[in-house]
Amino acid sequence: MNELEALRLAIEREKKANRFYNEAAARTTNVNGKKMFTWLASEEMGHIKALEKQREMLKGRGKWLSEEGLRSWGGISEPLNCSEFPSCSEVKSQLKADAPELEILKEAIGAEKEAVSFYADLAGQTSNRAGKAMLDRLSKVEHGHLDLLEEEYQWLSRARDMFTIHRFSLSGQ
Repeated sequence: MNELEALRLAIEREKKANRFYNEAAARTTNVNGKKMFTWLASEEMGHIKALEKQREMLKGRGKWLSEEGLRSWGGISEPLNCSEFPSCSEVKSQLKADAPELEILKEAIGAEKEAVSFYADLAGQTSNRAGKAMLDRLSKVEHGHLDLLEEEYQWLSRARDMFTIHRFSLSGQ
């Protein structure tokens, strides 16, 4: 598969993830869950924009964005760090027994595992240093999403509760 085809597939994946997280935000009954899924949807939208920009660059100039160019352009956040997760004392709300969040989280975890592998595999197949760096970074960002979702699943399984982190606080919410 050539680089343009790989980017086309990546854009399709990100669009699917964006739709999934927007739907998850609409389905969830928990305020913190809505913030998390809305934040994840915005993350995936940033990936779409960055990948589309990269595809344009490859088509037009035959070049990958440098790591510095990618950073200055935006679109791909820094990977999430587990130290951003809250302590037990910060979690306050209770979910209803029939809340859909566990099932949504299971689906999201599966999708993020696939995304991590997808970008890691593409990075391994890419000989261009800048392309490899971009794809490695996407794999790490998706891995951060996976860590978040797995931690959230564990909390929810034990406590019937969801947490929030500061990154979920989007302007206008």
